[in-house]
Amino acid sequence: MKIASIILNDFNGNLKGDVFGVDFGAWICIEKNIKMKAACGDFDSINQNQKEAVFSLDIPIHVLPEEKDMTDFEFCLGLCQDYDLIYVYGALGGRRDHEYLNVQFAMNDCRIILMDSHNRMRSIQEGEHTIKKDTFRYLSLIPLEESVISIQGVKYPLNRRLVLKGDAYLGSNEILHDEALITVNQGSFLLIQANDA
Repeated sequence: MKIASIILNDFNGNLKGDVFGVDFGAWICIEKNIKMKAACGDFDSINQNQKEAVFSLDIPIHVLPEEKDMTDFEFCLGLCQDYDLIYVYGALGGRRDHEYLNVQFAMNDCRIILMDSHNRMRSIQEGEHTIKKDTFRYLSLIPLEESVISIQGVKYPLNRRLVLKGDAYLGSNEILHDEALITVNQGSFLLIQANDA
């Protein structure tokens, strides 16, 4: 399995696979002594000394114009087309417009997993999904369309339940032991594992 980690902002946690630094995230990689496969962005969020440090690296640097029809993150996703999983760090919190767009990317591409110290977020589609509890207390599912779902190994199990877009009762469930089994019989969901801040 080919795995990428995209760094957008400061973060805590362990990275997996090839690392891509995006704009300020490239500087964060330098500060944390993380080797990058490539860096990209218009680099408008770092100062001149930080830019010089990024540009001095012996890796591909994709300098984007400030005025463009895509975000720096969206461009980086294009560099990760042949990856099976894409972990994204620094995508949550901060500017709400950026956060919402990042969540939207995750809703539309089930390879994308948004990470921060309190949350892990991804979309799941039809099929069986084994979800490991890891360090997260809560498990929430937001239907992205009319869907049918079964959930086992949780405090509030379901069996082939029809849920509608906008239904909110699938929030704040809890995995009882090490993992839960989620079967999406029809439709798709945004899956969020979380802890209290």
